[in-house]
Amino acid sequence: METQNKLHIGHMVKSVFDMSGMSVAEFARRIHCERTNVYKIFNRQSIDVEILVKISEALEHNFLEDVMKHYGLQAKYSTNLSFNITLDDLTEENVDSLSKLLASFRNTN
Repeated sequence: METQNKLHIGHMVKSVFDMSGMSVAEFARRIHCERTNVYKIFNRQSIDVEILVKISEALEHNFLEDVMKHYGLQAKYSTNLSFNITLDDLTEENVDSLSKLLASFRNTN
């Protein structure tokens, strides 16, 4: 999918991290990595789903929602806590990544 405004998840994480007031050492501890890896995360354009879930929990911010909004995905929640997503003009890679992320959220509930 060609997007005029390509998502850079590392910059999004850095922005939320900066507002959190948390130290790099504390953030690294919460996501179970070394301090040096935190700086690498801030520079990544994309991030593995499992790492993004850990980051979301550590910073108490739903990055999945940010990604969905960025790509124009619409989620509709039902009473059984499942949801339907309308996917328009996504590549197979985007769909696969989103599917993995959603599966990880289902497994935590």
